[in-house]
Amino acid sequence: MYVADAIKPKAMNDATQQSMPSMPSSLDQIPTGELPIYYMKSNFFRVIHVDGMYGGGTPSAGVTGDIMMTVVSHRLPFPEMLVNDASGNEVVAKRKVKYGVENEFEAALVMNLGTAKMMVQWLQSNIKNVEDLMETVREQQATKP
Repeated sequence: MYVADAIKPKAMNDATQQSMPSMPSSLDQIPTGELPIYYMKSNFFRVIHVDGMYGGGTPSAGVTGDIMMTVVSHRLPFPEMLVNDASGNEVVAKRKVKYGVENEFEAALVMNLGTAKMMVQWLQSNIKNVEDLMETVREQQATKP
């Protein structure tokens, strides 16, 4: 079994996908009480690796309940300057670099309290799903000869 098969939602097998209705082309094709929700990527969409976060309530949090979470990635500092000799080889002794780790702020997420609570629930649910998946994979690997 591939990991992709293990994480496929149980209710969403190939037969289910084939029987799914096509997108409605007009309002009269939408069943009463249902609202289609479509997803699209913004022009600024990107994948961000997150190693940590920083933030808290915004200055107006007491009134609006807004929370700001800045996501951070850790990395080694880039050299500030390199020096090459006439043959193009780096003169390592002349390299200027900071030592330590840089925390690079990638993006700031500002959300109201209700959205923050939904995020916590979403994270808890997905953490459990991934932990369950990891346990399933470990068990399968343990039973292999």
